[in-house]
Amino acid sequence: MIRNNKHIQEQADLCAQEYGYFCASYLGRKGDLFVYAPKEKVSEIKCTDLPPVITIKGNIVSFVTGMQSLDILGGLKFRDYKKGRHIFKEYERKVMANDFSFDKEQEYITEIVNNQHPGYEVPVSKNELYEYLEIANRLGMILKLVPYEWCKTRNDGWAYYVELIEK
Repeated sequence: MIRNNKHIQEQADLCAQEYGYFCASYLGRKGDLFVYAPKEKVSEIKCTDLPPVITIKGNIVSFVTGMQSLDILGGLKFRDYKKGRHIFKEYERKVMANDFSFDKEQEYITEIVNNQHPGYEVPVSKNELYEYLEIANRLGMILKLVPYEWCKTRNDGWAYYVELIEK
């Protein structure tokens, strides 16, 4: 059985870019159909339309929208973001052990870990964080946590989204 690999991922990324997205994130398989979600550089929630998907079967790449995308997503066994979770666990380890190579690394990693252990803040969802950690790792980028504009006037409880930025 063929698994998600670099070549298939590149095909999905190219398809996503053709439709104005930044890249594609692997969701899982449905039979012999590889299913990807097109992703923006930011995870900010935007209410638009039904979620599009990218499908790859053999060498045929399709960008699917509307009700057909819901049909594909229905019954899809979504994958677990193991690699993203592993990256985050390593970040937690580094914070606990104060094991950083340089100050910028400490600042970057500590912000991400602290977002997941908030006081009044609303953390980025774990699945979203793990997914974007995987994308950042794959593309040689880093994450930036950005507060939503609508919550900046509040004194507590800011909610965040993730932005991919160049290293």
